[in-house]
Amino acid sequence: MSYVPRRAFEPRDRIEKVVISCPTCEIALPNGTRRCPMCQRNLAVPVRLIGGAAVLLLVLLLFGFLRYSGRIKNKVDALAVTPPDVLAATQTLVAGSPMVKNPTGFSSLSQTSLEHWDGRRWRVSGYFDSRTEAGAAMRTLYFAVVQYNGRTWDLEDLQLQNVEVSPAGTGRK
Repeated sequence: MSYVPRRAFEPRDRIEKVVISCPTCEIALPNGTRRCPMCQRNLAVPVRLIGGAAVLLLVLLLFGFLRYSGRIKNKVDALAVTPPDVLAATQTLVAGSPMVKNPTGFSSLSQTSLEHWDGRRWRVSGYFDSRTEAGAAMRTLYFAVVQYNGRTWDLEDLQLQNVEVSPAGTGRK
Protein backbone atom coordinates (compact mmCIF):
# COMPACT_ATOMS: atom_id res chain seq x y z
CA MET A 1 0.00 0.00 0.00
CA SER A 2 1.44 3.29 -0.98
CA TYR A 3 1.07 6.50 0.88
CA VAL A 4 -0.60 9.38 -1.01
CA PRO A 5 -0.55 12.83 0.53
CA ARG A 6 -3.92 14.34 1.42
CA ARG A 7 -3.53 17.29 -0.98
CA ALA A 8 -3.88 14.97 -3.97
CA PHE A 9 -7.52 14.17 -3.10
CA GLU A 10 -8.73 17.69 -2.39
CA PRO A 11 -9.52 18.73 -5.98
CA ARG A 12 -11.40 15.50 -6.63
CA ASP A 13 -13.43 15.99 -3.42
CA ARG A 14 -14.30 19.51 -4.46
CA ILE A 15 -15.41 18.35 -7.90
CA GLU A 16 -17.69 15.73 -6.34
CA LYS A 17 -19.23 18.33 -3.99
CA VAL A 18 -19.96 20.80 -6.79
CA VAL A 19 -23.39 19.74 -7.93
CA ILE A 20 -25.35 22.98 -8.17
CA SER A 21 -24.72 26.24 -9.91
CA CYS A 22 -26.23 29.67 -9.47
CA PRO A 23 -28.70 30.40 -12.31
CA THR A 24 -27.83 34.10 -12.24
CA CYS A 25 -24.03 34.21 -12.13
CA GLU A 26 -23.42 30.55 -13.17
CA ILE A 27 -20.74 29.80 -10.62
CA ALA A 28 -20.34 26.28 -9.27
CA LEU A 29 -21.35 25.87 -5.65
CA PRO A 30 -21.26 22.98 -3.19
CA ASN A 31 -24.43 21.00 -2.61
CA GLY A 32 -26.58 22.45 0.18
CA THR A 33 -25.68 26.09 -0.46
CA ARG A 34 -28.74 28.18 0.27
CA ARG A 35 -27.59 31.56 -1.00
CA CYS A 36 -25.12 32.45 -3.74
CA PRO A 37 -22.12 34.29 -2.22
CA MET A 38 -21.72 36.42 -5.36
CA CYS A 39 -25.24 37.68 -6.17
CA GLN A 40 -27.05 36.75 -2.92
CA ARG A 41 -29.77 34.86 -4.82
CA ASN A 42 -31.78 32.34 -2.76
CA LEU A 43 -30.92 28.92 -4.22
CA ALA A 44 -33.08 26.69 -2.03
CA VAL A 45 -36.81 27.27 -1.92
CA PRO A 46 -37.81 26.68 1.68
CA VAL A 47 -40.02 23.63 2.13
CA ARG A 48 -41.96 25.51 4.79
CA LEU A 49 -42.87 28.17 2.25
CA ILE A 50 -44.17 25.61 -0.24
CA GLY A 51 -46.12 23.77 2.47
CA GLY A 52 -47.57 27.00 3.84
CA ALA A 53 -48.60 28.15 0.38
CA ALA A 54 -50.30 24.80 -0.29
CA VAL A 55 -52.22 24.94 3.00
CA LEU A 56 -53.24 28.55 2.34
CA LEU A 57 -54.42 27.67 -1.17
CA LEU A 58 -56.44 24.75 0.18
CA VAL A 59 -58.08 26.94 2.83
CA LEU A 60 -58.92 29.61 0.25
CA LEU A 61 -60.43 27.04 -2.12
CA LEU A 62 -62.53 25.56 0.68
CA PHE A 63 -63.69 29.00 1.81
CA GLY A 64 -64.56 29.98 -1.77
CA PHE A 65 -66.48 26.77 -2.31
CA LEU A 66 -68.48 27.20 0.89
CA ARG A 67 -69.15 30.87 0.23
CA TYR A 68 -70.23 30.62 -3.39
CA SER A 69 -71.87 27.19 -3.51
CA GLY A 70 -74.89 28.55 -1.61
CA ARG A 71 -75.16 31.51 -3.94
CA ILE A 72 -74.98 29.30 -7.03
CA LYS A 73 -77.62 26.98 -5.58
CA ASN A 74 -79.88 29.93 -4.80
CA LYS A 75 -79.54 31.22 -8.36
CA VAL A 76 -80.30 27.80 -9.84
CA ASP A 77 -83.32 27.40 -7.57
CA ALA A 78 -84.54 30.90 -8.45
CA LEU A 79 -84.34 30.13 -12.17
CA ALA A 80 -86.31 26.92 -11.74
CA VAL A 81 -89.38 28.65 -10.23
CA THR A 82 -91.31 31.36 -12.10
CA PRO A 83 -93.57 33.99 -10.49
CA PRO A 84 -96.76 32.41 -11.94
CA ASP A 85 -95.70 29.10 -10.33
CA VAL A 86 -95.22 30.84 -6.99
CA LEU A 87 -98.60 32.59 -7.25
CA ALA A 88 -100.46 29.41 -8.21
CA ALA A 89 -98.88 27.44 -5.35
CA THR A 90 -99.60 30.25 -2.88
CA GLN A 91 -103.23 30.51 -3.95
CA THR A 92 -103.66 26.75 -3.54
CA LEU A 93 -102.08 26.82 -0.08
CA VAL A 94 -104.10 29.85 1.05
CA ALA A 95 -107.37 28.36 -0.24
CA GLY A 96 -106.59 25.14 1.66
CA SER A 97 -105.90 26.94 4.92
CA PRO A 98 -108.52 26.39 7.67
CA MET A 99 -108.57 30.17 8.32
CA VAL A 100 -109.93 30.88 4.81
CA LYS A 101 -113.65 30.27 4.27
CA ASN A 102 -115.30 30.09 0.82
CA PRO A 103 -112.76 31.87 -1.42
CA THR A 104 -114.34 32.87 -4.73
CA GLY A 105 -111.40 34.54 -6.49
CA PHE A 106 -107.81 35.64 -6.03
CA SER A 107 -105.85 38.69 -7.16
CA SER A 108 -104.06 38.36 -10.48
CA LEU A 109 -100.28 38.34 -10.88
CA SER A 110 -100.27 42.06 -11.71
CA GLN A 111 -102.20 42.83 -8.51
CA THR A 112 -100.01 40.64 -6.31
CA SER A 113 -96.65 41.43 -4.76
CA LEU A 114 -94.03 38.68 -4.97
CA GLU A 115 -90.78 39.07 -3.02
CA HIS A 116 -88.05 36.49 -3.49
CA TRP A 117 -86.37 36.22 -0.09
CA ASP A 118 -83.78 33.56 -0.80
CA GLY A 119 -83.38 30.54 -3.06
CA ARG A 120 -86.38 28.74 -1.64
CA ARG A 121 -88.61 31.26 0.12
CA TRP A 122 -91.06 33.81 -1.24
CA ARG A 123 -93.29 36.40 0.40
CA VAL A 124 -96.56 36.84 -1.46
CA SER A 125 -99.05 39.65 -0.77
CA GLY A 126 -102.43 39.78 -2.47
CA TYR A 127 -106.13 39.46 -1.83
CA PHE A 128 -108.96 37.02 -2.26
CA ASP A 129 -112.69 37.52 -2.42
CA SER A 130 -115.07 35.36 -0.47
CA ARG A 131 -118.69 35.18 0.64
CA THR A 132 -119.83 35.12 4.23
CA GLU A 133 -122.50 32.68 5.39
CA ALA A 134 -125.04 35.48 5.02
CA GLY A 135 -123.98 35.95 1.39
CA ALA A 136 -122.10 39.24 1.80
CA ALA A 137 -119.00 39.81 -0.36
CA MET A 138 -115.77 40.19 1.54
CA ARG A 139 -112.25 41.08 0.35
CA THR A 140 -109.36 39.81 2.48
CA LEU A 141 -105.71 40.75 2.16
CA TYR A 142 -103.27 37.92 2.66
CA PHE A 143 -99.57 37.96 3.42
CA ALA A 144 -98.02 34.53 2.96
CA VAL A 145 -94.50 33.16 3.19
CA VAL A 146 -94.09 30.04 1.08
CA GLN A 147 -91.14 27.72 0.69
CA TYR A 148 -90.30 25.44 -2.22
CA ASN A 149 -88.20 22.41 -1.27
CA GLY A 150 -87.66 21.22 -4.84
CA ARG A 151 -90.77 19.05 -5.04
CA THR A 152 -93.52 20.55 -2.90
CA TRP A 153 -94.60 23.93 -1.59
CA ASP A 154 -95.08 24.64 2.11
CA LEU A 155 -96.94 27.51 3.74
CA GLU A 156 -94.66 28.90 6.46
CA ASP A 157 -96.75 31.88 7.55
CA LEU A 158 -100.15 33.29 6.67
CA GLN A 159 -101.63 36.56 7.89
CA LEU A 160 -105.12 37.70 6.90
CA GLN A 161 -106.77 41.11 7.09
CA ASN A 162 -110.41 41.75 6.15
CA VAL A 163 -110.80 45.06 4.31
CA GLU A 164 -114.25 45.21 2.66
CA VAL A 165 -117.65 43.80 3.34
CA SER A 166 -120.71 44.56 1.27
CA PRO A 167 -124.19 43.49 2.35
CA ALA A 168 -125.79 40.53 0.62
CA GLY A 169 -127.47 41.41 -2.64
CA THR A 170 -125.55 44.71 -3.23
CA GLY A 171 -122.31 45.49 -4.99
CA ARG A 172 -119.08 46.51 -3.32
CA LYS A 173 -118.87 49.76 -1.42
